[in-house]
Amino acid sequence: MILVVMAALTYLVSSLGPELTVARQDRQTQDALVQAREALIGYALKYRESQPDRMYGYLPLPDLGSSRNNNVGCPPPLEEGCDAAYFNGITYDPRGIPPTIIGRFPWRTLGTEPLRDGNGECLWLIVSSLHGRIRQSPDPLSPPAPFPHPMNWDTLGQLDVVVANGSAALVTALANAHERPVAVIFSPGPPLPGQDRSPSATDNVKVCGGNYDAKNYLDPVSASALGGVTNYLAGTNAASGSTGDSDPSNDPDTPKGLSTGGKVFASGSTFHASGCQGTDCVLLANDNSLALTPDALFSAIRKSSYFRTDINSMLDRMTNCLRDKFVAGGFAPAAIGGYTPPADKSAGRIPADACYDSTQAPLGYFDHYQEMIFVAKPNSGSFTVNDDTNCAGVLVFAGQRDTTTPRCPPSPLTPSEVQKRITSGIGGDKNNLCNYLEGNNLTTLTSSGTTFGSIGGPILLERSPPQASEQDIARCVPAGASFATVTSPALGANQLVAYDAGTRTLTLGRENVVTWYGNDADALFGCAWFSESRSLGSGIRSYFKFQFKEVGSNVGFNGFVFAIADAVKNGYPLNNLTRCGAGASHLGYSGNNGVTGVIEFPKIGIEFDQGRNAGFSEVADLTTGQPGRNDPCLVSSCGAVPAYPASSHAAIVYWGHETANGTDSVTRPDDDDNVHGYPTAGSLAGVPRPPRSHANPVTESGIKYVNLRDNPNDSSLYHVRVELTPTRASNADASLSNTVMRTEVWIADNATTSASRIAALKNTTRPMSQQDATFGATLGDTATLYDVKVEPSSCTFGAPTDTCPAGQACGTGDMCYRPALERIQLGFTGSQRTSDQEVEIQDFFTTWLE
Repeated sequence: MILVVMAALTYLVSSLGPELTVARQDRQTQDALVQAREALIGYALKYRESQPDRMYGYLPLPDLGSSRNNNVGCPPPLEEGCDAAYFNGITYDPRGIPPTIIGRFPWRTLGTEPLRDGNGECLWLIVSSLHGRIRQSPDPLSPPAPFPHPMNWDTLGQLDVVVANGSAALVTALANAHERPVAVIFSPGPPLPGQDRSPSATDNVKVCGGNYDAKNYLDPVSASALGGVTNYLAGTNAASGSTGDSDPSNDPDTPKGLSTGGKVFASGSTFHASGCQGTDCVLLANDNSLALTPDALFSAIRKSSYFRTDINSMLDRMTNCLRDKFVAGGFAPAAIGGYTPPADKSAGRIPADACYDSTQAPLGYFDHYQEMIFVAKPNSGSFTVNDDTNCAGVLVFAGQRDTTTPRCPPSPLTPSEVQKRITSGIGGDKNNLCNYLEGNNLTTLTSSGTTFGSIGGPILLERSPPQASEQDIARCVPAGASFATVTSPALGANQLVAYDAGTRTLTLGRENVVTWYGNDADALFGCAWFSESRSLGSGIRSYFKFQFKEVGSNVGFNGFVFAIADAVKNGYPLNNLTRCGAGASHLGYSGNNGVTGVIEFPKIGIEFDQGRNAGFSEVADLTTGQPGRNDPCLVSSCGAVPAYPASSHAAIVYWGHETANGTDSVTRPDDDDNVHGYPTAGSLAGVPRPPRSHANPVTESGIKYVNLRDNPNDSSLYHVRVELTPTRASNADASLSNTVMRTEVWIADNATTSASRIAALKNTTRPMSQQDATFGATLGDTATLYDVKVEPSSCTFGAPTDTCPAGQACGTGDMCYRPALERIQLGFTGSQRTSDQEVEIQDFFTTWLE
């Protein structure tokens, strides 16, 4: 019986062996191909982080062998498995773009093991011309592309996929040009007759063996065998060749056809994919493959929060620039060939402009996404955008192509032809708005009307899903300039705040508007608020530059504050913030000017103070004295160690006492918002309590000496970057819930700071820790901001059902609470008293984090 069973098992195993072996090999091949494709996508997702002016979507070059890679980042003996850096023998086109390139999969560059198919062969890779990473080359004849072809989700691959179907020629398997792969990973399979896989004498092949001649691995052996279709190219080692070009004026180019579906047989003059009958049946190709399409690539890229931050920051910058340009006058959209705007509006694509071009953060994006951005301005009246009825214009960002819903005439269209975005072809696809826009965005831009978007429509690019990939983003371009000023009625034409929309310059201060010229100290204030409040979300990164200008014979002795105010506490949603603080040492941030209403807590200020107001005292009438701000002593005359040339300083301030406090002698709590060291440790017991403003520049990180008075004429030009990062901490008792706020401020003198660090300060789309980990912040503080009591409100703390509105929670005292600074408004505050000043603030921009 044992012998019978063993014989039966032997027969069964021998009969199934070949099939099991083939299945195991196929599974190993597919696993390796999938791992390789995921590694390519991972590279594309990280590419911009190491090259901050480059786009997501670029892929590594193949490994061309150690004799050709010239990759200095992969020195001997580690050159095998690296991608090519630059190389000779490749002809670049006039735009600096090389042809499509094929070689081995660059496993070392991508951080994988050497990926092998089921036959033990290392994988090969072909990368379409327009998607190969821009080369960095010391060869002056082969520079990086000076004007690269746009890299976005519409960038066409230069490859085609062809299949055998029993006819006399291989035929395309793709429905349209947008389905072209941007890369194909090949499993070469076992060698066919005529393929020589002996070891290379010139390249490092210790790991993968064999050689780098693509014809010895990829099929067919003869270039004419499949009607001219080959899985290799021309040039050295059959590794490169022209497969279309980078000239967008003649898209779609004729792509390079590839046979990617496995075995292909020939029988007489016909080609077959699954074998054939007869003695003339010949196996011509056995390459297996996996393609990476543009849709698959950008489906992953869109899930990156960095990519979405870049797109949304670009739209923010454009919206802010456009509103100022509308106020200043002279704006005209870029014309679209064959498109005539309706009579009631001017419309077109967004024009190039230094305010938001590729030199501005997010670096590079404008050149690559301009074709998807449309702008319109009514000839009279206003637009309604989403649910805003008072828009001076509209900015529409077209999403990805809609592949299911017909948009463009003639009709009917096949689903694969629904939205085509290629230059040539019937109708000139890039000039047809219907290939980009949906709904009333398309209708209103092609016919009379004033309504764009939809009620509650999106203003930000979000993940897809849940946001449909083709969703248009309609942005209202608000009426009025990007800064709204809060003026002092008593000053008439001599206001201390002005915003020039044409130059986008904010000026705080004015010469000779001081108490010596008969002005009331209480009236010497001026504020400017960015004309939009927004949710704090995951935080903000703001940048601006400033300079104290010479007035009379010096730069003054006052200062200003960059303010981050709670928009809800200060008037939202009834109106944008229209408040300002008092004059003199209050710097327009603290105090009550008696006219506009105070800037209420919670708030955070970044103070730039040129002088010292020692001690602290409350004076009801500013004309009879100057309340001290407990400013630090920084000069030798008052005993400072170390001593500096001046007592000018920068500091993070909060809001002092919320109610009167006897310990600190505070009877008017609105007046101590920028007093250093307040509230003192002994003035309040327990929690919740306001955060303390730092007082000692020597021992504390929230206040430091900054020489704002370093020149006899204009002061230095300073670059400022502010990063605000909130972390929520909830409590069953909402009165104890809080937001831990990390505030970091970089203040860099233009004359002594490197260009690379200034560029990093301006690039608010990325944290400074990622751009330059050695560039420490000038100021830093972590403060606990307890939730804000909502008045009037009531609830029953501890009850099974919380009756507070959405976003609020019940706490001690049966009151509802909401997070501090959940919605913020940004601005600048300033003041004068006995000395005048004039500070110019420019290039203000903020990236809002999801």
